Amino acid sequence: MIIHASGKAHLPGCTHIVPSDVRPPVYGWVLAPSPGAWRRLSPSHPLCATQGNTRRAAVGRCETCDATQ
Repeated sequence: MIIHASGKAHLPGCTHIVPSDVRPPVYGWVLAPSPGAWRRLSPSHPLCATQGNTRRAAVGRCETCDATQ
């Protein structure tokens, strides 16, 4: 999962982001999120980036990405 500075999580291939832009400091990411992590994303269940900008935490899902799940 790719985590933007806004706190939104995106999935690889999302049309809202340009792959070459996915780098710190704007983005952080998690290469192998735990099963169900996408559905659990919320302010009470944030997903913290493990690579890139590790200060990023996702608290919501990109609606376009969510529609594909």
